[in-house]
Amino acid sequence: MRLRFDVSALFLTFSHLTLALSPLQEPIISEAEADCHNACSALVNELGASVFYSPSSPPPQSFIDTLYTTQQRALVSACIITPTSPQEVSLAISIIRRHSCIFAVKSGGHSMCVGASIAEGGITIDLSKLDDVTVDEGWEWARVGTGNRWKRVYEVLELLGRTAVGGRNENVGVGGFILGGGISFVSRRYGWALDNVRNYEVVLANGTLTNINQASSPDLYWALRGGGNNFGIVTNFDLDIHPQGPVWGGQNFWLIDPASISSRYSRLNITLPSFTFSLSSIKNAALAGVTKLACKLGYCLTSQQAFRAFRDVVLAEQNDVYAQMWMSYCYVHQIDQFLFGAALVYSRPEEWPPVFQHYKQMKSLYSTAKIQNFTSVFKEVADMNQIGYRQMWAVIAFKMDEELLEKIFDIYVVEVQAVRHVKDVIPAMVLQPINKDEIAIFKKNGGNCLGMEDVDGPLILLSVTFRWSLAEDDEVMNAMGNTLIEKGVEMAKERGAYHPYIYMNYANATQDVFAGYGEENRARLREIQRRYDPEGVFSRLQPGYFKV
Repeated sequence: MRLRFDVSALFLTFSHLTLALSPLQEPIISEAEADCHNACSALVNELGASVFYSPSSPPPQSFIDTLYTTQQRALVSACIITPTSPQEVSLAISIIRRHSCIFAVKSGGHSMCVGASIAEGGITIDLSKLDDVTVDEGWEWARVGTGNRWKRVYEVLELLGRTAVGGRNENVGVGGFILGGGISFVSRRYGWALDNVRNYEVVLANGTLTNINQASSPDLYWALRGGGNNFGIVTNFDLDIHPQGPVWGGQNFWLIDPASISSRYSRLNITLPSFTFSLSSIKNAALAGVTKLACKLGYCLTSQQAFRAFRDVVLAEQNDVYAQMWMSYCYVHQIDQFLFGAALVYSRPEEWPPVFQHYKQMKSLYSTAKIQNFTSVFKEVADMNQIGYRQMWAVIAFKMDEELLEKIFDIYVVEVQAVRHVKDVIPAMVLQPINKDEIAIFKKNGGNCLGMEDVDGPLILLSVTFRWSLAEDDEVMNAMGNTLIEKGVEMAKERGAYHPYIYMNYANATQDVFAGYGEENRARLREIQRRYDPEGVFSRLQPGYFKV
């Protein structure tokens, strides 16, 4: 009898356990998850079709495809809201605040930082439907919705013979680009994007929709000029626009002389894998023969020639505000060669202006430079930055130092050996100047919070811009990028060339962007944030990057 009782009890216990684990029962979720699902339900009740809320389904592919990196594409939000008006953004923030749910705001989705545009398990506010572009009657400024990408803005303005100080890649979103600084092909003449904002229409932490400009709120206006996403959700920017016709420019590429790379290998004690007979080795041997011929015909550069030309152009363009450029280098695994590249843009229709003669004298392997509409230049940059890959970006700044560039290239040549095998790898490094004249424009309308002075220029931004396909290669790619940044900072400090500024739009999630603005500016930003957001809505509930 006792045995039967024990068995019955055991069966009853097992039945309860089975019932508890039944898929028909509601899963046990955390308090934070419950808060977010309650917030999503409230948003559905208030905004209906503007909210995608399907806990058992991924978001629409059309939404996923707008995200630049596959790291961000892997994140899943509790719900996604796509407001159709600033008033809906205001209502959404009020609901999110009431339920204490984490959130992220997406303009174009081009951020390299995981979680910057998508709130995993939280609420993603997708601003893509806030995409109006309205030009004032005098064609002096335009109201631009934060959900725009620069492609649409430029197309509207080009019909009027105007342009804005905006992204050089037409696929980049308006919002994050401007709030992070915004370097443009016309920044030598007009400053950065943040220097050309007359007024911000902003949803504050308490849900208030307001206009912020130098006259109405000079402190918050200053903070928004470089302060990122820490102070509110901008729904519209009133931007200065400028007369602009056709320009000259394009992309230019040179092979790096394999003989100079071989001597570098010897000096750096790099041993390449021994030759093995395969289709790949046959292809590389054939390409080596083609490269040798190209070098004999004058299409190859040494690193010394490339960095000297870069230095000479940086110095020459101090006297020509129509010139803007960047230089890059990259190991191309498909052909087992190193390449140098230069994007040259002159915002007048003049072929090979004197400022770029140092590059003209070097025979390029391939060039797209020509007189063309500005929109064509922006499209070309976008075409070279394909979406849907894994990305690692990071950036440092330093004074122009030709020898430092050579030393960093040494490190690159060493570190790239570890990623030769990585699928679809493009481990590019980009160098671009920040010139004295554009820094001087930072003082416009009460200044910005970036912490640079014109006496600092010209500065060089060195950017790690790595691309690859597989998550299994994340560790080796991130390790290479981190090594280049850490050693670059160390050597720049040793040579007295280091500058603490970190450009937000190229920064890695591990970098302390606001430390580079200076302690005085950081303290002022924090004080302004406490005043406008005492509950910490944009610091506590918005975990995305970067935080004051």
